[in-house]
Amino acid sequence: MRHPHRPSTRLARRGLLTGALAGVTTMAACGEAEPPIADDGGQGAAEESPSESPSPEPPKQISITHVGDTFPGSYPNQTASDEGASFFDGVTDELTGDVVIANMEGALSTLEFDKCGGGQCTYFRLPGEYAEVFASAGFDVLNLANNHGWDAGPDGAAETQEAVTGAGMELAGMKDEIVTVEAQGLTVAVVGFAPYTFYTDVRDLDAVAALVDEAKSSADLVVATAHLGAEGTDHRHVPEGVENYLGENRGDTRAFGHTCVDAGADLVVGHGPHVLRGMELYNGKLIAYSLGNFGGGQNLFARDGHLGDSGILKVDFNEDGSLAAGRIVPSRMDDRGYPELDAEGAAIESLNELAADFGDAGVTVGEDGVLELPGV
Repeated sequence: MRHPHRPSTRLARRGLLTGALAGVTTMAACGEAEPPIADDGGQGAAEESPSESPSPEPPKQISITHVGDTFPGSYPNQTASDEGASFFDGVTDELTGDVVIANMEGALSTLEFDKCGGGQCTYFRLPGEYAEVFASAGFDVLNLANNHGWDAGPDGAAETQEAVTGAGMELAGMKDEIVTVEAQGLTVAVVGFAPYTFYTDVRDLDAVAALVDEAKSSADLVVATAHLGAEGTDHRHVPEGVENYLGENRGDTRAFGHTCVDAGADLVVGHGPHVLRGMELYNGKLIAYSLGNFGGGQNLFARDGHLGDSGILKVDFNEDGSLAAGRIVPSRMDDRGYPELDAEGAAIESLNELAADFGDAGVTVGEDGVLELPGV
């Protein structure tokens, strides 16, 4: 099993300031005419101020940022004239954090592959050079485990991995693989899942638990990112039990999220329904069931109504994995499908409505985007 373990290019570029204190020794000379110093029996020594002990270092915190479905276009007929260079311009200022993750809804390969056995299918593929679009925007990890990550087949998935790592990022979601990123002196592991056998399958909860458990054994924090659930505006709510869509078993969404947490995940993030879904606090851990359509360049994704709303999830953790704080930065797609910040905050309204799916465990959002965690 591969365990890629390199700091991302963006993290490696950050400078580390170090300093040294120079000691200064002062010597005083005494003349022969000066009287000898009398022995005071140690009284003077007792009156001296003891040296101050160093202040304890504040506990480490680490921030994780995650966005939903995103892809800059599709080869050959839906590519941007600037090769995607401006795709993230409207949101780059918010793509910050120690580890920034996106669900990359497509393959970075133009290899032909029949994924539908001769049937009618939609393909999202781009040349490998588009990895730089994500890297330049500030992403550290891209998730491939979704229903378009295999659009160039297994060889295309290998090309995608090569393009992503070549741009200084990590590719999560390859079957049974764990990727790690170092930040703030801590190790963050990311594992990706989807309801297909060529990924670690969300429907195989034993395999899910085993991979998360292994990730936790070698990392300080574990993020599970997964393509989950049925699609469209009729599927904004997270149901009980197994979800089916277009004849596909998409797994038991709630059971998957809970399994990840029980196995050691500190954050679970879903995507795939193309709409926002609610957030749940389960055993002290945040599960965001869907972050919706973040961006589909050249109108890859429908953007009417709830389909156009999304949010940038930012979560702060203490070094022991406990949840410190979180917030949502509302976003939506513009008329090209490019992500932009949403001053009207439609995502906040949606998430507050959808929190009711989880009763007392539902996570609501304040007007400022801060997550209001039940019982905290």
